[in-house]
Amino acid sequence: MKKTYWLFALPPILAVGFCFILPYGASFFNAFTGGERITVWHNSIIFNITFFTLSQAFYSVLLSLAIGLPGAWFIGGSRSRFAPLLRSLTGVPFAMPSILVVLGFVLFFGNSGWLNRIIVSIAGGDEWGNGPLRILYRPQAIVLAHGFFNFPLVVRLAGDGLSRARRAYAPAAAALGASPAVTALTVILPLALPGILSAALLVFLYSFTSFAVVLVLGGGPAATTLAVEIYRHARVFLNYHNAGALALAETLIAVTVFMAYAYFGKKSREIKTELSERYMDSHKHPLPAMVILIVYTVLAALFILGPIVSIVLESFLYQPSRAAAQELTIRWWTSLGDTYLPALLRSLFLAFSAATLASLLAILSAGFVKLLDNAGRGNSPPVFLIKFISAAPVISSGIVLGLGWLIIYGRAFSRSPWALILLHAVVALPFAFNSISEGFRSLPANTLNAAMVFGAKPLGALITTAIPLSLRRIRSAWGFAAALSLGELNAVMMLGMEGWETLPLFIYRAAGAYRYGIACAAGTLLILCCAGGFLLSDWGINKYDR
Repeated sequence: MKKTYWLFALPPILAVGFCFILPYGASFFNAFTGGERITVWHNSIIFNITFFTLSQAFYSVLLSLAIGLPGAWFIGGSRSRFAPLLRSLTGVPFAMPSILVVLGFVLFFGNSGWLNRIIVSIAGGDEWGNGPLRILYRPQAIVLAHGFFNFPLVVRLAGDGLSRARRAYAPAAAALGASPAVTALTVILPLALPGILSAALLVFLYSFTSFAVVLVLGGGPAATTLAVEIYRHARVFLNYHNAGALALAETLIAVTVFMAYAYFGKKSREIKTELSERYMDSHKHPLPAMVILIVYTVLAALFILGPIVSIVLESFLYQPSRAAAQELTIRWWTSLGDTYLPALLRSLFLAFSAATLASLLAILSAGFVKLLDNAGRGNSPPVFLIKFISAAPVISSGIVLGLGWLIIYGRAFSRSPWALILLHAVVALPFAFNSISEGFRSLPANTLNAAMVFGAKPLGALITTAIPLSLRRIRSAWGFAAALSLGELNAVMMLGMEGWETLPLFIYRAAGAYRYGIACAAGTLLILCCAGGFLLSDWGINKYDR
């Protein structure tokens, strides 16, 4: 292998090593050096916190499966016009930053939220205080928030598995005389089980490491999780030893869950189907089934779009007093320049810089893999190393990573915008690498070789051939990384960026001070910015690139 090839791998290795591996190791180190200062080992405190973290994640998975599996079955087996609509709809919550999930949940499902108002307007009662739904600031609120905003993952991932199983084996089972029910129970569901388990484990992982949802909706010490306690011990009590012990416990569990998720995800993709030869049955659904599917789609739209619409609507409403009716206004938008415009500009600068850096690192990593693959060494240890390095930050928790940065690099540097750019870029690297490496992998085998035959160096071959031919994938990676950076709150809060407030941090503080009008106006801007990033990501990949 040419030594110059390692010049491609060196920047990603250094970036991940110094920005992810070392800080993560530093956060754990205090768990072994604290001695008597690690008080969370006493009185079963860590056991109780871990048990609640696991239990709320488990119940969130059950709720997500209960809500999402009917939609997954519909998407995986229907050629109805509602299937693409439902699939597109379920992608919306994944694009929402955690702080918007919390804000939308409070405004829509809250004690005086829009859902309670709708119920009261139908059933009668006090519109502003006596709605029947009382779910905020208790453990049930955490489970509901996680369930409602993670069930789209079940719909999409499990739906894909069901679709592959149906296309691959349902026609053969029908040809052999199996009824639809027998085919579903004995063929489709067993084959789709790895995909369902993969979706469930991903929901569990997101719920287990959730921070903003628990911080706002938890309601006290009885409903706290490992992530929240890491934040409290590091930022409030300044006890890095307790925080390190909690971070160690969270990471060990998260890594175990992620390994199981990766295993079942790989198993679910083993079902091969040639779409040009295998099709699902084209029979129409009976009328009762169509009615159920339509109702399900409407309810899914209500629970997915309701919180988002509530944020936008509340940004144009003002209530002069508790007894007065709300009125349309633009007062929350007229203070744009004095309040959240500076935070928006900081977030845009951060997203642009982090996405650009993540894309550059991903291009180098993917280029290294492509060069070795062209040389017939696609399964060599160096390729495995760079793939591992590029994918490792996907298991990172912003809270644990921020703790490690504070420990190893100190508060002065960790609280600078440049540190935040590096951190966001490394966190987004796995997603950018996955997209760009797929683009490079799909290139004709001799593309780089032909360029180097005519005298181009490896870097020149990448710049003149691979990058121009993979611009769609690169744009997609950049847009997705920018959207992730725009909505990131955990690391920003952990590092304590008081002097460099981003838009998600501004929204959190405004909502915490019950300034919902200002928070909703800023949230609407954040929705638009994140939507732009994800639209750019999707626009970069057409149907022939998927």
